[in-house]
Amino acid sequence: MKKLLLALLLALAPTAFASTWYVDGVHGSDSNDCKTRQTACKTIGHAISLASSRDTIGVGPATYKENLTINISLKIIGADARTTIVDGNHSGTVFTVSAPANISRLTIQNGRGDGIRSSDTLILSRCIVTGNTGSGSGIDNEGTLTVSMCTITGNSFTGGYNGGITNNEGRLTVKRSTITGNSGGGYSGGILNLEGTATVNNSTITGNSFIGGSSGGIANLEGTTTINNSTITRNSFTGGNSGGIANLEGVATTLQNTITANNSPWNCYSTVTSGGYNLSDDDSCNFNGPGDMNNTEPLLGTLGNNGGPTQTIPELAGSPTIDAGNPTGCRNSNGALLGMDQRHYPRPGKYKNDKRCDIGAYESQTD
Repeated sequence: MKKLLLALLLALAPTAFASTWYVDGVHGSDSNDCKTRQTACKTIGHAISLASSRDTIGVGPATYKENLTINISLKIIGADARTTIVDGNHSGTVFTVSAPANISRLTIQNGRGDGIRSSDTLILSRCIVTGNTGSGSGIDNEGTLTVSMCTITGNSFTGGYNGGITNNEGRLTVKRSTITGNSGGGYSGGILNLEGTATVNNSTITGNSFIGGSSGGIANLEGTTTINNSTITRNSFTGGNSGGIANLEGVATTLQNTITANNSPWNCYSTVTSGGYNLSDDDSCNFNGPGDMNNTEPLLGTLGNNGGPTQTIPELAGSPTIDAGNPTGCRNSNGALLGMDQRHYPRPGKYKNDKRCDIGAYESQTD
């Protein structure tokens, strides 16, 4: 019995003895012990210096002008991305991550040389990444990155890879997120998958642009990209290949249950693979799978707050995307049902008579 109890304690030790550290940029002090909200640190960097692997750092509402390095396994949790801001002050990368990390509920802004640069496993949730400049701009991933319920916006770089997210030989999953208003001059404004594996589920990619690169929305360069139940619209390029999606050098880009529309000057460049039930308002994607629609206007609204943690683009009444998704259920690339849309509303819609999901990131709740 004693041996069993000892083994159990050892197994639980990393979690059971993990600590929580507190940061308050308004009332805290780095001379405090940082162990309670009342004795919080002043800076996130000081809390990181005190932390051990698997600890949690709780960050209170404030603007923190810091450039931070995470080299041990940590969780960093803000109060709310609208009020808890980490500002790189245009002096360097805001977060450099080289150990497993979970960052949530923060705005990460004004980085120079990227907002986030990660070479390990990073989960980013309910964050805003904005106003960053550099080769990867918003996020440069060389590890395993999951972006969930985030807004990536207003990041730019004219001479490097990308404005929004660069997946550089890594593994990227984007879900229930909005990538908008980013600009680049190398390959893409929104997402660049460079010799990596990228999956986009239930997400909106809109209003991104580039000059002289490959794509305003998504560029896939010698990688594998899968896009499921997403909306790619109103992205643009000048002097490149595609406003929406560019699939380069014989690599695989597969779309299913996805809208590509109103990208300028066209939606797709080179060959894309259809998993079925896609819609394009031109013939550049040449969708030829079951349920596909080419040269069909999707009837979309504008980007705005329609419920959920991120902005979305709704389908207007009479849109051909309603009830036009896979009749066996909208699924991700692993075949699992996507039971919720980007807003976390039921998919198929709760009040539908025809229990069939919609094409795109937004699910109408009625027929």
